[in-house]
Amino acid sequence: MSLSSALGAAMSGLNVSQAGIDVTSRNIANAGTAGYTRKVQNQVNALAGGEGIGVRREAAQRQIDTFLQQQLRTSTAGSASLNIKSAMLGRIDRMFGSPDSNASIAGSISALATMLQELADNPESDAARQSLLSEAGNLAAKMNNMSNTIQDMRLEAERNIADGVSQANALLKTIADVNNQIAQRQASSQSVGDLQDKRDMAIDELSRLMDVKVVNRDDGTVTVFTSGGQLLLDRTPVELAFDERTQIDATSTYENGGVGTISLISGSNSIDLIAAGAIRSGALAGYIEMRDEVLTQAQAQLDELAAQLALSMSEETVTSDPVVAGAAEGLEIDTSSMLSGNTISLSYTVGGARQDVTIVRVDDPSVLPLTNSTTANPDDTVIGVNFNQPMAGIIADLQAALPADVVVSNPAGNTIRFLDDGAVGNSDINSLSATVTPAALADGTTGMALFVDGSNGTIFSNSLDVPPQKAGFASRIAVNPAVIADDTLLVAYDTDTPLGDTTRVLDLMARLTSNSRTYAPEAGIGGTATPFSGSIDEFARRIVSFQSAQSANATRDAEAQQVVASSLQERFDAETGVNIDDEMSNLLLLQNAYSANARVISTIQDLFNVLMSIGR
Repeated sequence: MSLSSALGAAMSGLNVSQAGIDVTSRNIANAGTAGYTRKVQNQVNALAGGEGIGVRREAAQRQIDTFLQQQLRTSTAGSASLNIKSAMLGRIDRMFGSPDSNASIAGSISALATMLQELADNPESDAARQSLLSEAGNLAAKMNNMSNTIQDMRLEAERNIADGVSQANALLKTIADVNNQIAQRQASSQSVGDLQDKRDMAIDELSRLMDVKVVNRDDGTVTVFTSGGQLLLDRTPVELAFDERTQIDATSTYENGGVGTISLISGSNSIDLIAAGAIRSGALAGYIEMRDEVLTQAQAQLDELAAQLALSMSEETVTSDPVVAGAAEGLEIDTSSMLSGNTISLSYTVGGARQDVTIVRVDDPSVLPLTNSTTANPDDTVIGVNFNQPMAGIIADLQAALPADVVVSNPAGNTIRFLDDGAVGNSDINSLSATVTPAALADGTTGMALFVDGSNGTIFSNSLDVPPQKAGFASRIAVNPAVIADDTLLVAYDTDTPLGDTTRVLDLMARLTSNSRTYAPEAGIGGTATPFSGSIDEFARRIVSFQSAQSANATRDAEAQQVVASSLQERFDAETGVNIDDEMSNLLLLQNAYSANARVISTIQDLFNVLMSIGR
């Protein structure tokens, strides 16, 4: 090797050492910088004609475990979703109250029962009647406020989804821009490590919003998908759109378009990501679940409680009368007191098989047909009939819905008659009754409409007409203004009832605390096959316990997921982060290498000087 070759080799070593010192110094300087990963300066033997001529440095690179990185992003998305659920469920739990608290909604039901007992002990007391009305008003106001809070939280989730979609679009644009820069620099063999860090930080932020998968390309760029497989970014990003709603109430659902949806727009194509189930985790998924599932269930529980409370106080049973028509026998019932939502219960036997039928009055035929899930009874068949038509049409609709062996007719007025098949003997009418919600407060029945629909002062009859009366009823329930105007109606169930009579008060207390009712399974208390049955105060306690348990479970899940995410983050940081001790050790090695190469250069310079002196 000539002195010139040796000088070239030493100079290349000096340059590589300088580059290594530069990389190491940047590592040390960024030891605490968020998102920065340790860079490594690689070097290779420089060849010319198959013979080494020195050393050549390559572009500084990162050393990343992409599998661990994807695990971390998946875990981060899970944590974001669960943290949102835990936080919002905690607020719901505090609103419903703890199971043993008098301030809970169950405690408010118990307080109403206490006031009923005090009135039963002293029915002539003006103060007792006013205290009862005050407690009933407090209960109604509490339900109103709770319902409004739930819908405010749904609107909050709606706004956060809108913000999240805007952030996701900005992050996708950032990723696409950095992608292009990386491709250009990598094509010219320049370092791209810092740009990769910048891109990873954007992808990490995106993974907090939604679960994503990243595929690396040979040119250094990445392609981003949702975990459900929807393409978010290839060479260019897609656009995410959200049609935000500025007002949300209990009738606003994803199914009826009352809340916004996230659409993926690529060219002329548009995909509803919520309908496709493409967003499974991350903050967006958390807010979507809260808006469309968790909070709507809380509203359903509150509406069911309000509805059953109103119905329990006011419902009365209309009995049927036996009738014989020739060889046929059956039962008939007067339907004149039925309101929309009221029901007729019919039991018959045909061919030895017993069938229980619930006939539901509707006044809006657009809601027909009804499904068997309309009632909480898992064993009945539901028939919806439009009563907003002449009686001949009602009879025709009933006959079409029932077996031919059950003969339906209208003997007079609003009476509906059900007969067996007479001499044929293939059918029997077993029982017939109606459940109604009378508006009169002193008609001789001990029940009363203590609570009404406050939006228009009408009796709550659980009407299914559009919009269904139960939807959002908790926000509208109010004490009957007629009872507020005349509190003696709390005792007087007839025009001549003495004020010392306790019949109505004791009946109302039994309806609240001991009479069993069956509750709609969509409230989440009980199942479709085994719906919950119990008193009003028992159902209220179940709701409070349900929310308490749900909040505790969400907190536990969020904490467990955070442990996993933190563990993965620690592993990732340990593998990719800067260790000052390691960098200082490496710096010493580079310093020694730099000094050695400089010494070689100095020696060669001396040798050149010797040669030059010989020439003189």
